[in-house]
Amino acid sequence: MPLDFTPTSIVKSAKRTFTAPITSAATFDAAIAELKAEDKPLGAADYMTSGETIDGVTITAESYRATIEYLNPLGKILGTIVIAAPTRDAYETIIAEILATTAITEAYSADAVANRNTAKDSWNVRLRIHDPAGENYFLNFTRKDLKISSYENDNILTGVDTWADGVAALN
Repeated sequence: MPLDFTPTSIVKSAKRTFTAPITSAATFDAAIAELKAEDKPLGAADYMTSGETIDGVTITAESYRATIEYLNPLGKILGTIVIAAPTRDAYETIIAEILATTAITEAYSADAVANRNTAKDSWNVRLRIHDPAGENYFLNFTRKDLKISSYENDNILTGVDTWADGVAALN
């Protein structure tokens, strides 16, 4: 006789789509830094697991993409380089190196121009947050939206929603 699974919790998720994409990397980083700041606006609490203290707000994943287009004098795209980087610092370094490498630009055409198309950039950061009541949940930031996932207590969603309402870039 097979055993049935018994539900142990109800895990929820929600999404806030911004009215306009975040255009500034500094603004994007500031929203994340605010959550990691000493005063932790969502009330995140450090916790112990396996004898180790874990920060109440932890970056669990991040990725950054940028697009550099090579244009002829008439503005026609001759070629594109898309970079993917694991951190913000790597992202900035790679972009600067590619834009500074004239051999790449000249390989497209003697009169080509490298153009950073920031509208095609994407930034993704996933945070694990430990609620003081003991629940862990996730916030996923992109340029276009903020998703909260793996929470059970509706007070967590209310807290995130209230915090996001006070951050101009997230509205």
